[in-house]
Amino acid sequence: PACPSVLATARYIEDINCITYPEGIKCPKAELNINTQKGKFRYDRDFLLQFMNICKEKPDNLLPLENIGLERRD
Repeated sequence: PACPSVLATARYIEDINCITYPEGIKCPKAELNINTQKGKFRYDRDFLLQFMNICKEKPDNLLPLENIGLERRD
C-alpha cells in the first residue's frame, strides 16, 4: 500500500518560533521572519535543502513554474 501523503497530514504553523525540529535538522534563520505577517514565513535555502530528498510531492494547487516566470529544471 502507498504511504500516506505528507501533505495530507501537514498543519499550519501559527508561530514559527514554537517549532521544535528533530535532532540534526537546522531551523530557519530567525532574521528572515522579523516583522512578517501572521502565518507568513520565509525560509532560507539551506533550511529547505535539508528536505530535498524527503519532500518530493507537490500540492495539487501549485502553479506550473512557467506560469510564474520560471523555467523548469529536471
